[in-house]
Order: sequence, then structure tokens, then C-alpha cells
Amino acid sequence: MGMYVDSFMAGIGGQGILLMGQLLARAAASQGLQTTWLPVYGVEKRGGDTTCTVIISDEEIYSPVVAHPQTMILMHSRMVPRFLPQLREGGLLVTNSTLISREEITREDVDLVEVPAGELAQDLGSEKVANLILLGVFLRKTEVLPLEVVQGELRRSSPKGKGKQLELNLRALELGYSL
Repeated sequence: MGMYVDSFMAGIGGQGILLMGQLLARAAASQGLQTTWLPVYGVEKRGGDTTCTVIISDEEIYSPVVAHPQTMILMHSRMVPRFLPQLREGGLLVTNSTLISREEITREDVDLVEVPAGELAQDLGSEKVANLILLGVFLRKTEVLPLEVVQGELRRSSPKGKGKQLELNLRALELGYSL
């Protein structure tokens, strides 16, 4: 089998879970890779459970569903008991330690990367970019795509006239990648 990475991302509505997954999937597609993005969210605009699964491969993907993902990004403590048991043994777990304490992570058989993404995002000027900090960490740890490719997709998908937000988003992604 060639290159294959799957990731499960979970948080609450408003944390940018779907944006993070969609950005990753679009960036992979821009490089000619096979990709799927499977979002799941409640009817609430904010505060409901939000998840997505992204698969990136250089071969055909037969199903967007992953029972035991290789990688997981968790942004809120409410997600830990529900989803942590699904992470594959030896898998990569990236957490927002601003909202998830070390004590909540009950598994020792995973590669845990704790990132105070909420605090770092506040330092940059907006809590809304915590997701992009975590995505930057994910990119560095998995090496699934070069940072520049995801930055390019972020530029392409950003609405015109949102230059300040785009620059903040790019800084957040770079910060995460540098951690």
C-alpha cells in the first residue's frame, strides 16, 4: 500500500472542526491525492457535537468511514470519553490542552501531543484560530502534506476582503507547525 493517512477530528460547534477537515481534504485534492471528508454535526449552530473524518491516500479510497483512526484531533473535553477509545493503538492524538486536561487522557498506548491551542490562539488575537494551530501540529507530526500546500488552499478558500483574518489564520497554522 502507498501513502494513506486517516484522521478523526472532534469538538463542539463553533470550534472550526469542519473547516479544519475540509481545508485538509481540499489541500490533498489539489495535489492530486485521493481524499474523503465526512462531516457529522448536530442541528445546533454552536455548541453541538461536531466531528469529521478525513482520509488522504495516493490510491483509491473505498469508504469514507473509519472505525479506528490512525490520528485524532480532539478540541473539547466532552469528546474524550466518546471518541478516544476508537483511536488505533499507537495512533497520534493531538489535544487542545486548554480544554482537555492530561488526567482525562486515560490511554498510554498512543502518541499524545498536548497543545494549549486556546491560550496560543488568544495570544495571537482570536480563540477562533485554535483549530488551525492544531492542524499545523498535525501537519508537522504526520508529514501528510507540506505546510505550503495547506497555506495555499487557505489563501484560495478565504473570502475576498478578509485579509486580516487570512493573515491571522496563516499565522496560527505556522505557529502550530513550529511547535
